[in-house]
Amino acid sequence: MFIRAYLRASTTDQDADRARADLERFAADRGLRIAGRYVENESGVKLDRPELFRLLSDCEPGDVLNRSIGSAG
Repeated sequence: MFIRAYLRASTTDQDADRARADLERFAADRGLRIAGRYVENESGVKLDRPELFRLLSDCEPGDVLNRSIGSAG
């Protein structure tokens, strides 16, 4: 089983990478491997999210999708 992590923030003022350490800890605690990280700063309102669509096309049966959405602060 692979983890594919989608980390997104809505604006360039926010940090989509902020959850990376938590994600790596989650995987390590469960003995799982992170197969891919998909990071972007795009509004959730827009459908133009290339990393999201790359994630979806890379997925295989049994993969875990882990989504983190950045917020201000």
